[in-house]
Amino acid sequence: ILFLDIDGVLNTERQHWHCQMNGIAPIDRFGYAFDPEAVANLATILTETEAEIVISSSWKSIGLANLLDLWESRKLPGKIIDTTPNTISDEFLLNANLDDMELLPIKGMEIKEWLTNHGKQVSHYVIIDDESGMLPEQQQHFVQTNPQFGITKRDVERTITILQ
Repeated sequence: ILFLDIDGVLNTERQHWHCQMNGIAPIDRFGYAFDPEAVANLATILTETEAEIVISSSWKSIGLANLLDLWESRKLPGKIIDTTPNTISDEFLLNANLDDMELLPIKGMEIKEWLTNHGKQVSHYVIIDDESGMLPEQQQHFVQTNPQFGITKRDVERTITILQ
């Protein structure tokens, strides 16, 4: 399983800069096109490992059906099979000190919950994200991208090693 973030992984600062400098507006109803190099690197990972995708990004808020539509519309590689759950309740968020939110490994907790519910079916997993909010036991499965470039060739190599 490949737990995939989107912003800073496929949706990169480099691509936003390219669009702004060339006067390119968002190309579809989902917004800016993803970085072609990052998408190609994702395709390499998926071809080499046959991993399936679980979206761990905040983009999951658009719903699985819309994510599947995005993947099909943009002809993105791989197969999305699910999204991670939202483990942080609305009540918690309403009462939380938002300045402290960065300290919480929210994505890591959501991935852990997904693995708890589906773990018997998962032999190997990797988390690709530009933010470091993972649990200590997830660090060996974690590949952190640079949000400027998204998934790089180096990230591809590390990800394939983790999944194999």
